[in-house]
Amino acid sequence: MDKAFLVAIGKVARAHGVRGALKLLPYGETLGEMKAGEKLVSIEGETHRQLTIVSLRPKTVTPAGAWTETIAQFEEVESREQAEALTGKDLFIPRDRLPELPSGEYYHFQLIGLSVETKEGNPLGTLGAVLETGGNDVYVVENEGKELLIPAIEDVVIEVDLLNGKLVVDLPEGLQ
Repeated sequence: MDKAFLVAIGKVARAHGVRGALKLLPYGETLGEMKAGEKLVSIEGETHRQLTIVSLRPKTVTPAGAWTETIAQFEEVESREQAEALTGKDLFIPRDRLPELPSGEYYHFQLIGLSVETKEGNPLGTLGAVLETGGNDVYVVENEGKELLIPAIEDVVIEVDLLNGKLVVDLPEGLQ
């Protein structure tokens, strides 16, 4: 399985208990929607390891109902030592298993790496990260070691052009 066709949906934070359970940090909502029997992929070097979900349960949930920490058990991980070996690893699924999003909504992985420019065409940098703040996401635009934080709201984000790899924004006063 080619890594280019995989999407990270969470990260292993640490082992949990002595029977191989793992504490996971979900990226978005996809991990929380998965069921027993579904498979995730862990990558170590050139090796892809499939992990079959036995159980997932929320450990920490936001007031909006999003899982921020998850306890997972996988068929292939039976001891604390095996769980510890996965600490720090991202967990992936094939892109084609992601649900379709409504028009105008994007997965973070689709946005990260886009060049960001103003509506006048002035380059601002590259979208390096998306911060989830609760009210709205914040885009972290990186340019020569500096960061610009841009609210990801309709009044500011004018255009997302995935085909041409760019994001056009109308910066509010104070960010210009």
